[in-house]
Amino acid sequence: MELETGTPVFNDELVAQPLQFIGKTVRVTGTLHSYCPVTDRATLIEGQGLVLVDTKLLGVHQYHLGQTYQLIGMVAATQEASEDPPKDLLEDVRCSPDIVLQARVVREVDGLDMAVYKKSVVLLRAFLKETDAKTAAVAHAPGSAVGTSLPRPGDA
Repeated sequence: MELETGTPVFNDELVAQPLQFIGKTVRVTGTLHSYCPVTDRATLIEGQGLVLVDTKLLGVHQYHLGQTYQLIGMVAATQEASEDPPKDLLEDVRCSPDIVLQARVVREVDGLDMAVYKKSVVLLRAFLKETDAKTAAVAHAPGSAVGTSLPRPGDA
């Protein structure tokens, strides 16, 4: 089984349109807001988005509240009947209780400049969109060799 790479997604995007991400592998970055080793649940906050995280697949790991982490995992619909977000959040913080990130990779990224990281993700998205558009244009151009195979030696 081949694992997908995690597409960088901001927490705000994830909570704004949660159903769009179900079944997709994503990479989220944020500050650890809470962690419960009994339930293997954590919350990651970044900007105004709070993401619920299932940490079962990560094994034993020493987490530190307030540190910045980057997680890769698959977004799934929550099994429980609408999990409640933490009560000690500011009013403008949003959370989607309908989804949970089933994390499979975690790394501490304290010291990461989030403003620079966000800019790099936005630029990466723009580059990939432009590259995809160019590839599609070449593929549909008359006389395009994209998608055709070259003759092999010995073919008549």
